[in-house]
Amino acid sequence: MTVTELPRTLSHRDRVFLKAVAAGRVELTCGHEPEIFVDGLSWCDPFAARALVHTGLVRSGQSGPHGARVRAELTPLGRAEAGL
Repeated sequence: MTVTELPRTLSHRDRVFLKAVAAGRVELTCGHEPEIFVDGLSWCDPFAARALVHTGLVRSGQSGPHGARVRAELTPLGRAEAGL
């Protein structure tokens, strides 16, 4: 999925997830298909969260070895979509 494949509208759950990223509550594992954790717990909809990563709304805040948990951050596009 690329930025050009961004859905026309984000769901309420997508927006809540983006706000959790903005608040520093989200971690991703390093790798091609990241695992998603919010407040230390596995996110309830990993496929939707991965789509937000692959569409360029969310990215890893730092690099690390494969499988390491790192802080997630919003991209400029993600900030705009979250209304921040």
